[in-house]
Amino acid sequence: MTPFILIAAMIAASGDSGSCRKVPGLDANALLRRAAARTGLPRSRGSVLAVSGYDVRDHAFESDRMYPPSLEEVVKIEEWFDPATGVERTVSHSTLGGYEFDGQTLGDAHASYVVHDTSLIPSEETHGGIYQMRPLNAWAMLDDWLASSDARVEGECDYRDYPRIVLSRRGARGTERLFLDPKSGYPTKLDRVEPHYLWGQVHVEFVYSTWQRIGSAHYPGASFRVEDGNTVVSRAYGARRFVARDSAPSMMLPGRAGEMAMATPAFLAQRTPDTIRVSATTFVLRNRGYAETVALMRDTVFVFDATQGEERVRHDSAWIGTLFPGRHPIVVVVTDLAWPHVAGVRAWVARGATIVSHRAARGFLTKVVNRRWTLAPDQLERERGRVALHFRAVDQVLDLAGGDIRVFAIDGAASEAALAAFVAPDRFLWASDFIQDLGSPTQYVDEVVAAVRRVGVSPTRVAAEHTPLGGWERVVSLAEHAQAP
Repeated sequence: MTPFILIAAMIAASGDSGSCRKVPGLDANALLRRAAARTGLPRSRGSVLAVSGYDVRDHAFESDRMYPPSLEEVVKIEEWFDPATGVERTVSHSTLGGYEFDGQTLGDAHASYVVHDTSLIPSEETHGGIYQMRPLNAWAMLDDWLASSDARVEGECDYRDYPRIVLSRRGARGTERLFLDPKSGYPTKLDRVEPHYLWGQVHVEFVYSTWQRIGSAHYPGASFRVEDGNTVVSRAYGARRFVARDSAPSMMLPGRAGEMAMATPAFLAQRTPDTIRVSATTFVLRNRGYAETVALMRDTVFVFDATQGEERVRHDSAWIGTLFPGRHPIVVVVTDLAWPHVAGVRAWVARGATIVSHRAARGFLTKVVNRRWTLAPDQLERERGRVALHFRAVDQVLDLAGGDIRVFAIDGAASEAALAAFVAPDRFLWASDFIQDLGSPTQYVDEVVAAVRRVGVSPTRVAAEHTPLGGWERVVSLAEHAQAP
């Protein structure tokens, strides 16, 4: 597919029925300089732009349902941007699901740092996160494009009811396209494809809206990050002003050698897990991000949860071969649908495993398996047509391995459509993601204990994705404390 045809395909995928056309004779660098001049970026390089605002960030990836409405993170931001250097400093305060936390970063398109007191801590993980957010700042995006040496005109496409001139360049992770309004010169959106741990790739659009004047400069009143047609970040700007450099926080970056890599978030890093023995036939497999459990019952290997992705599945499979030599059918019990928790499902399906999950999970897991991975095909994509999803549904209780394993719905107000699993010979409970904190009472703990009592099992030990192997009596004591008058 040629780049020009790819633009037309992206336009169609984003819901705009407009066509694309060749427009010979245009100069990409001249168009970029015009866009920068119209926004006031070159005229503002003697000062620092200070803005405040709010992000509303969609957390569909960890919500209690895999359809709207989703959990939302509200982030108050204070941001400083130096038009002369492209350096951006952001102070944030997040509110999410009953928690609040702060953060501060400093960086540019080449490197990112966590600000801790007066120290700057280089962070490849932060740099990967800022890559996903930096283009929300239209000036930072333009600054990055002005520094590129390979911008070219791709053509003209209709987008949001008007024709736009489309430029392209090679970005940090592949081709990026910038849509400019020919009548005003302003940028309308940045368009690119990003790799994704669950979906393989996502079509990302950064949309700039409701431009407003700040002195002799111009800046959007709002900007958005849209993934596969779904708005995942809405940024609303409040106060915007220019300040002298000596009135702004330090915008100086340390010296560096080359481009900083973009690391995967720690919870998705698919490192080899350690083994924790529960019994001769049951083991917890834990790395820094997630624990899972494997158990051999009646010649079948049961895997409790499939986190992180294909490489984690390879590590788990190697451990299964070591712990339980020989050939065994594999059954994967998916207890919760948070996206990082199911990122290994595709790899297990490619290996012929049966997937067991709550009846409500069937549609979402089918969507995960059916997704085409075109950017970097995984094993399932390479095996497509030769493997299929084999799904067994759980309503309230499903007994497996002749009753040695009981999978059951937790079904509290905060845990609908989630499962736990009991390994009867070991009196071991796999509590999914619903026991996280054994330091204080939580509603999750209350609901897991209530479910255990409801289905009539009697664990002595328990583990979960983020909780090490421990005694069940500690969990019960927290639940009883929480329910005390």
